[in-house]
Amino acid sequence: MCKFWKREKCNHHFPELNKRKDFLSFLGVCLNPWVAGPILLAIVFVFGFCYLVQTNITATKGYKIKDLESQLALLQKENKKLKLDYIGIQSIANITEKSATLNLVPAGKVEIITDLGSSMALR
Repeated sequence: MCKFWKREKCNHHFPELNKRKDFLSFLGVCLNPWVAGPILLAIVFVFGFCYLVQTNITATKGYKIKDLESQLALLQKENKKLKLDYIGIQSIANITEKSATLNLVPAGKVEIITDLGSSMALR
């Protein structure tokens, strides 16, 4: 053992023992109520602030979802109304009425030509 060990309060031959002593002294300082109290208080305030921010964000998104759902309901009603208007415009009664105002002539006898086989024209 070094003759100056007690006076210098460190071990020159085994420096890893000095690190342990430094950690124990740091732990002793951290467990002091005058040091640990403000640190714990700061941690509580940080977590409280984070909780309030998260709650505010969640509430805001809830209101946005409610607005979007009401817009969706309105658009579904409008879509249903437009589908009914579309069906009314395509009805036979409406088409015959419009054809009379446009001076269109009804078609006579309609002949449908069908292909009898798979023949091809040659050059």
